[in-house]
Amino acid sequence: MNAPDFGLKHLRRDQPYRVDEGRVMMVTQGWVRVIINLEEQRLERQSLIVLVPDSIFEILEWSSDFDMLAFSFKDLPIFTSMSYLTILTLDNDEWQLACEYVRLMWHEVQRQPLLPETIIHLQTALLLELKRIADREESQWQKQASRLDKTFHQFLCLVNLYGLRERKIDFYADKLCVTPNHLGAVIKKASGLTVMQWLNRHAIQKAKVLLRYSDLPIWEVAERMNFANPSFFSKFFKGETGMTPGEYRK
Repeated sequence: MNAPDFGLKHLRRDQPYRVDEGRVMMVTQGWVRVIINLEEQRLERQSLIVLVPDSIFEILEWSSDFDMLAFSFKDLPIFTSMSYLTILTLDNDEWQLACEYVRLMWHEVQRQPLLPETIIHLQTALLLELKRIADREESQWQKQASRLDKTFHQFLCLVNLYGLRERKIDFYADKLCVTPNHLGAVIKKASGLTVMQWLNRHAIQKAKVLLRYSDLPIWEVAERMNFANPSFFSKFFKGETGMTPGEYRK
């Protein structure tokens, strides 16, 4: 799926997309800069992403030669599951193995009659291999990462889980067993943004997805976003994006 033939037809820059199911995305050449579940990443060749269900990604820019392979999955065995976004840079052997699995999947889906069980087994085998690599890298990261980096990562995980219904710093400070002042200082130092700026960024992403991919009236979008009334939601949205929810939808 390359930028001119696929991306410009189906994907837009600066537009968040939500995935209902799990998804594996493999960068085969070039590079792409994305925001995934609030975290900005630059991905190059042999980068691989495992998106968990309900993830939101947004493409910021890509190179002219950007190309990738992707497939979605659901209802795989629990031992293959990953609880959070996983980004891996594979070595040559790991990359070759992953590509072989994808080639086998592609071969199988073109055969008749289609046997979904075969695809599920191939996906299970690949996801199990990726989980092994991810667990190894997570263990190394836990040993090397600073306390500041760990706190920031935990904070973003919490925002992705609770951001729609919890918009007070006290809630996140309590979850992380620190004081609100300490958490505010740590997040500002780690990212350059305040806790409230991160919560607002999360809310805007969710709102954009609802406005773009549903026919819900704006008052119902405001309700789902846990705003007191549509007027307050519209004021908040315009303050963050420069346009009203109706203007954005159009």
